[in-house]
Amino acid sequence: MLVIHEIEKIDYNNLIINKRKSKKTQIFLYDTQRRFDDFVNKIEHRNNGKFDDIPHFIVTKLGSIYQLFDTNYSSNTFNDSQNDKRMIKIAIENLGWLNKNTITGVLNNWVNDAYRSEPYVRNWRNYYFWDKYNEPQLEALYELCNSLCEKHNIFKQTVPSQGYLENASNFKGIVCKSNFSTIYTDINPSFKFEGFFDYAKENENRI
Repeated sequence: MLVIHEIEKIDYNNLIINKRKSKKTQIFLYDTQRRFDDFVNKIEHRNNGKFDDIPHFIVTKLGSIYQLFDTNYSSNTFNDSQNDKRMIKIAIENLGWLNKNTITGVLNNWVNDAYRSEPYVRNWRNYYFWDKYNEPQLEALYELCNSLCEKHNIFKQTVPSQGYLENASNFKGIVCKSNFSTIYTDINPSFKFEGFFDYAKENENRI
């Protein structure tokens, strides 16, 4: 059963969103690139509370799903109203790429969050170590995407990979931030697009 939470500390009336309803053709995935609490603080306080790059949903490491605003509305990620209007945006709690301290061997992300687990290792876009997505959040994400596709008549298909995709804005289905430019590294390569909806179907009875 899909359970959606609100974030108590956020004043939803202050969120900067476009409340003109628009047809959705994409689910857009990206990483928080920091821990959940820090990501929420960024939304609350960046630009004196006028931060406008806001996801519709956040999926945490614990598999909890938080909704920030109505999926019929849109927020500003690309400074491109047409791209933004067609997307439902999901931020996945994940630290992203990790740097290894050559002296201590400790892995940290770009805001110096220490990573204590076994990383995913792959040389991609000039980085080598990555925070892994875990099973609870992947199960929650699969369930959420299924539900959103059905609600908004979005095609149940995904891009083949995290790589750059020419005309990514025209793809109908699930995309990620790194499909739109090689400067982005999310979602990271530990996420597997192949079999996304097959996995969801196989696990729908136990989620």
